[in-house]
Amino acid sequence: MIVKQVTVTIENKEGKLKEVMDILGANGINVEAISSADTVVRLILPDPEGTRDLLISHGYQAELVDVIRIGVASRPGMLGQLLTSLAANGINLEYMYAFATGSGDQMILGPSDVKLANELLKDY
Repeated sequence: MIVKQVTVTIENKEGKLKEVMDILGANGINVEAISSADTVVRLILPDPEGTRDLLISHGYQAELVDVIRIGVASRPGMLGQLLTSLAANGINLEYMYAFATGSGDQMILGPSDVKLANELLKDY
C-alpha cells in the first residue's frame, strides 16, 4: 500500500535527532517506523501532513514522499522474491527499512516507480 513518509533533513550532530523526537513526543505523535542515516531521517507516522507542518514550523526541512508499506513473511528467500519482481520490471529500490508491529514484519520501500511497484507487490 502506498503511504506518505515524512523525510526530514537534520544536522549530523549529537542531539539533533533527539530534538526531532522531543518535538514529536511533546505533541503526542507516535513514530511507527524510522530510518536515520547521516542527515536524512525517514518517518512513518499516523499524521504525516501534520507532522511535516509541525517540523517545518520548528525550522526543519521536511517533505512528504510516497513509499510502499508492505507486510512480508519472515522466511528465507522472501526478500529475494520481492526484489526479483521489482528488478524484472526495471524498478530500482532506492532504499528500504524494516520494522515489527507486534502482529507481523513490515517493510518500507522507496522504489523508483512507486505506483508500478505497488501494483507488482499487491499480493505480498
